[in-house]
Amino acid sequence: MTITTPTPFNRLLLTGAAGGLGKVLRERMRPYAQVLRLSDIAEMAPATDAREEVQTCDLADKHAVHQLVEGVDAILHFGGVSVERSFEEVLGANISGIFHIYEAARRHGVKRVIFASSNHVIGFYKQGEQLDAHSPRRPDSYYGLSKSYGEDMASFYFDRYGIETVSIRIGSSFPQPQNRRMMHTWLSFDDLTQLLERALYTPNVGHTVV
Repeated sequence: MTITTPTPFNRLLLTGAAGGLGKVLRERMRPYAQVLRLSDIAEMAPATDAREEVQTCDLADKHAVHQLVEGVDAILHFGGVSVERSFEEVLGANISGIFHIYEAARRHGVKRVIFASSNHVIGFYKQGEQLDAHSPRRPDSYYGLSKSYGEDMASFYFDRYGIETVSIRIGSSFPQPQNRRMMHTWLSFDDLTQLLERALYTPNVGHTVV
């Protein structure tokens, strides 16, 4: 059986491209876009060819985010603070940042967002409790709280503006799990890539949490 890649988008935006997963997805998302626009506040490697655009952006800067989103067809939002920090640090990149992303998507007609959420939105449940995507959120940190807010933002922008989102509650996504705890939440790079493909191309997702 031949496996074919779906028709590429004209232009995909990947935020957080200088981060650990961003660097992995920079290569893995190329088949899904004629042009892959890469963004981060941190330094990134220069564009390798005409199929990449590299654009520095502070997610806390509303005008910069609006410029970043202009002309893209879908957004892979992996940007922002990715670990626990002070509330002030989380506020700009994760809370203001997610609002700026969705408001820019609305303004520029982007109808699909993939949001890198986190298992920390349910981090205060005890080990062994059986959960699903509909279990009440119990964030365990300012970081987890910001991701919970991002999921609410995704629901709001779908209900009000029809922007569809798949929120992926990422746990551990590394080449290999290093311990039992990581194994319980491990998402391989291959599985993440397949999940992103389905999140980008599956119709009528509304706001789906996985």
